[in-house]
Amino acid sequence: MSTTESKQKNASEIDLENWMFKLSDTLKIVPIIYLAIPGSHDSFTANISSKSKISPDAEPFIRNLSVLGPVVKYFIANWSRTQDFIAQEQLKNGIRYFDLRISTKVDDEDFYFVHGLYSDKVYSVFEEIKEFLKDHPGEVIILDCQHFYAFMQEDHNKLMALITKTFGTKLLPYTQHMEAITLKYMVANNYQIITIYRSEALRFGQPFLWPSSSFPTPWPNTVSKENLFQYLDNGLAHRDNNIGYISQCILTPSNRFIFFNILSTLRQKGGIELEEDRNNWILKHKPGGNGLNIVISDFMDLTNNSFSKSIISLNSDDLYYSYTKSKNHTVVSIPKALNKF
Repeated sequence: MSTTESKQKNASEIDLENWMFKLSDTLKIVPIIYLAIPGSHDSFTANISSKSKISPDAEPFIRNLSVLGPVVKYFIANWSRTQDFIAQEQLKNGIRYFDLRISTKVDDEDFYFVHGLYSDKVYSVFEEIKEFLKDHPGEVIILDCQHFYAFMQEDHNKLMALITKTFGTKLLPYTQHMEAITLKYMVANNYQIITIYRSEALRFGQPFLWPSSSFPTPWPNTVSKENLFQYLDNGLAHRDNNIGYISQCILTPSNRFIFFNILSTLRQKGGIELEEDRNNWILKHKPGGNGLNIVISDFMDLTNNSFSKSIISLNSDDLYYSYTKSKNHTVVSIPKALNKF
């Protein structure tokens, strides 16, 4: 049996809902930045439909098409929706990193997730996540507040207050000592959430918000599979092993590409047609130094969640031995400065 076949066999046996809790004790003392973690791209777009309103992040191309009526809106929705699973389904199927695109809405007090069109209310999704973590104390997640649309200073203040109020002491305070952050440490101290806030000036002074520099997320920006995997490989070869790293295993269709494929869908062109190559690329890699950390993709649900299973299967005890060997058989200790707030 080949290495890839062995990994595929192991992947089929994973308990996705509790995969972190069920990792071996040795893997729970490996830094999170060295574990292989599945994530979703534009995470909360499953409820986008032809009835959804155009959101502030929509490109002029999309806005111009939308005025042609509800029939055209149907096709726009097919190219805006990047996931078919809602938050609870993603969590139960192994996703532990979430890519958040957040917007305000005219004459509305709530925040919304967006991707060309409005999707779910942020508050509602946060409550789903909170309930999942309450029922799964051995799991941790990463919330990446990636983009903010139609935001003023007061909107940032309000969103940060919502994050704090909803998750409270579950939020891990930022530290530069990322090799000290392990599953064992987080669970023992009742931490379950790392929140990245990619608005550097506005997150200043907030102890629970992590800077962009802690989890770089380079964007391939290509519709070519060959260019995508070359870009991803180059990124891993040059990643900083002292911080986290996000591999965006996604195809990004241009407006021209969408125009000539308007009768198709993003699920078909960016999901189904990429899936086999995507999973093969994942299984050829290892987590750890200059290896995979977080991998995100569109339509993580395809083929019975093969994406999540492939990534999680990479977390073998070999990772622990290679990590401790690279650190002269010592495990990084927790800095005393990293305390609850």
